[in-house]
This record gives sequence, structure tokens and C-alpha cells, in this order.
Amino acid sequence: MDDVACEVGLSRPSVYRYFADRDDLLIELITRHARALLGRARKSISRQSSLPDQLVQIVLYTAEHGRRDPLTRHVIDPDGTSLGRRMIASGTTEMMRAEMWDPILDAALANNELPVGLPRSDIRLWLGDVTKMVMRGLEDGEADVRRYRSILRRFVVPAFVGANRTAIAEVTAF
Repeated sequence: MDDVACEVGLSRPSVYRYFADRDDLLIELITRHARALLGRARKSISRQSSLPDQLVQIVLYTAEHGRRDPLTRHVIDPDGTSLGRRMIASGTTEMMRAEMWDPILDAALANNELPVGLPRSDIRLWLGDVTKMVMRGLEDGEADVRRYRSILRRFVVPAFVGANRTAIAEVTAF
């Protein structure tokens, strides 16, 4: 905290007026960094015209950045450190997932591409875990982006496209 205070030209007590401790400061830094990444990710997925393409693109974009950038990685995969536990306990991880996925899910819902009533928190958690799996696979060299794109199209996309068809069939059956 001394280094931070010196860098920004404040006294250490002044820094503590804004942040209770080092972890609070790091959580704020990680959150700001993640929001900047989300802005870039949205530009990347805005070129995709369909829900399947958007889902695949944002998972790959985020996983690729998480693989290379430690701050992004911490958002995708908060570890068992005190910082990671605080990010989860404070709701920061869930908030960042919501900021990432909700615009896509909202648009899909408005376009009747997503059934009404699917629990958002479950969708976000699952897609976050898929992103973490892809990031780790890219790191370990298990597969490349092209192969993961194919895997996501075969296994993740049908969870949404198939869910919509099932929901429509159930509604029309009544």
C-alpha cells in the first residue's frame, strides 16, 4: 500500500480511506481491467449475427485473453487465495459474469432465441466454467482455437438452440 500511495501522491492513510486493504484495491483493479476487456469483447462479438456465433466468439475471446493476461485470468478463474475467495464472497465474480453474458442473453431473449425462465445465474456459471475449461485447454496445449471453436459449436451451442426448440415444442403442445 505504501508503493500505491507514493505512486498516486497520497499518504498511506488516504489510500485506506478508499480501500480497506490490499485485496480491496486489487479487486477494484481487476474489475476495471475486466470491464475494459468486456468493451473489447463486445466489439468482437458485435460482428457476429447469431446467438451461436456470439456465444462461441465470447468464450474464445475471453479464454484467449485469460490465457495471456493474469488479471483477466483472475476474473475467469479466481483461485483459492484470500483474494479469490473475497472476489467470490463479495459477488464480484458473479457481477462480472452478469456484465459479460447478460447483454447477449437479453438480446437472445428479445429475439426469441432463448426460452423464458432459464435461471441466469446458472447460465452464467456454466458459461464461465466452459470459458475456464477452454482457457486451461489452450494453456496446456490440449487443442487450438480452431478445435475449440468446433467443440463449442457441437456441445455448447446446442444447449441453447436445442433448449429453445424444446421450449417452443412444449408451449405448442398445450
